[in-house]
Amino acid sequence: MTFILVEREQRVAAMFDPSFEELQGKLRQIMEEATALAAGIRAWMLLSKEGLPISSAVPQGLEEAEIAAMAASILGVADLAAERMDQGTLEEILLTNEKGLMIMKSAGEKAILVLAASKGMKTGLLVYAANTAAEKIAPLL
Repeated sequence: MTFILVEREQRVAAMFDPSFEELQGKLRQIMEEATALAAGIRAWMLLSKEGLPISSAVPQGLEEAEIAAMAASILGVADLAAERMDQGTLEEILLTNEKGLMIMKSAGEKAILVLAASKGMKTGLLVYAANTAAEKIAPLL
């Protein structure tokens, strides 16, 4: 319980740090470039490996914290499965669903990038956008 409280206090303190605002601006710029590159991207989220939201652009009404926690869990379990099946380190997860595609990808050691795209978007373009953004984000975090 104390760990969670300290972690929350650190996150709140970081939000008032001027360098935090600068980082948020850089992350948003990278994601704006990625969404311009792949016009079918409808939402994106950057989260910590622990499942805490860092930055996002998601439709109104979605629970960012809940989505972030689930995405981190999915990536963690899939990484473990890849390891156990002797497939090496997990690079990304691509989900196809009724309304489109989602990709979850590590963005360096500390972050996960999640992109959601419309049904008509080409899979390769989504993967390219995710790779490009993740490569730019990784050194920042």
